[in-house]
Amino acid sequence: MGTKTTFICDCCFREASNNLGWAHVSVNGTSDGKQLMPDDNRDLCEICWSPLQTLMKKVHEEARAKRNSSSNA
Repeated sequence: MGTKTTFICDCCFREASNNLGWAHVSVNGTSDGKQLMPDDNRDLCEICWSPLQTLMKKVHEEARAKRNSSSNA
């Protein structure tokens, strides 16, 4: 008989029987050349991953707009 695998979100500790829609995220603890916290790998459920994905999209769009405006000047 097979064993049942339970996936646990590293953010909200939600448990699920499958990891469909989940994300494996690498967290870089370095800022301004200093290691402020250890690097870490996290498994995030779709509930925790979705807002983070939206935030990352916004940050990337702002950075792209900033690069484009500075290259046009």
